[in-house]
Amino acid sequence: MAYVMEITNVDPLQNSLLFERFLNPERVTMPDVDVTFARTVAAKVIEYVTRKYGREQVAQIITFNTMAAKAAIKDCGRALDMPYGDVDRIAKMVPQRLE
Repeated sequence: MAYVMEITNVDPLQNSLLFERFLNPERVTMPDVDVTFARTVAAKVIEYVTRKYGREQVAQIITFNTMAAKAAIKDCGRALDMPYGDVDRIAKMVPQRLE
């Protein structure tokens, strides 16, 4: 969506960036579009949009997410183009509870 709207020039198809959760026909809500800035420039961006749109129109939102160890391993395996069976076998080695 961001590519089609010319928000970015990164072509997701050309770069194999398919996001299944957005293409899922069972999804009932539209996906969120958000942007994350490096901490080194975040203050400058906030200052810019505050000047441009006004203090009453700008808000800062922060979220914290955690990723389970098995899910992180599976995501890394996909990113590294490893065979699913190998990645699944490795993920199953992780105990249910990490201490």
